[in-house]
Amino acid sequence: MKNRKIITAALCAMLCLAVLTGCGRSLIITTGFGRGDIFRIGSQSCKISEVRVYMLNLQKENERLFGNAIWESESSADLQEAVREQALAQVTRVKALNQLAVERNVMLTDTETGLAQQAEHDYYAGLSEEEIKYIDLDERNLQRMFCEYALADKTWTSLGEMAEKTYKEFYEKTQCDLNTRYWQTVKLEKIKGDLQAPGFAACYEAAFGTGEDKSAQDSTGEAAAVEKAAEGE
Repeated sequence: MKNRKIITAALCAMLCLAVLTGCGRSLIITTGFGRGDIFRIGSQSCKISEVRVYMLNLQKENERLFGNAIWESESSADLQEAVREQALAQVTRVKALNQLAVERNVMLTDTETGLAQQAEHDYYAGLSEEEIKYIDLDERNLQRMFCEYALADKTWTSLGEMAEKTYKEFYEKTQCDLNTRYWQTVKLEKIKGDLQAPGFAACYEAAFGTGEDKSAQDSTGEAAAVEKAAEGE
């Protein structure tokens, strides 16, 4: 029970933008992916490198809160799986919301694009050589990820009280295929880096001025859902 509470607390603290997590629909098993593709959603594909950015962000948040020993605990396997699945859910949500943005003609302003680029610059500056090698993305593609994250956030906000309903309806009608065989090989890895360096979500929040209090509040329910999934219920 104590270890389960640790999982809940860790996930609650590290999920910075709960609105950008997946809604839980099962991805479809399929073939025919490009090199490095982990899933397709609608007309977009996602590389494993992008998922690693989210995995690294969640992994470092756990280590910052509880130290490396958390991966040696009795609940280590459950926690690693929860982090892995949460990273996939987050990036899936971002990709889906970007496609919804096209449908609803939502775009970033030049100022917002500049903030996303600044967030990427701050993030990249804090990465170690091992972390840069691990995620295997250059700064141009990292900037694209921050812009996609910002557009997803803006799209969600623009939907107001109808956000969840509108998103779910859009997601349910959008083809989403997981490269299952490839995904089964993906694991968390021990990567040397500065735990005090701001992660992906923290750099975004710093640049765009999103509220930490609201993020922590919104993430509570999501953390409980992830813990339940980790328990196999």
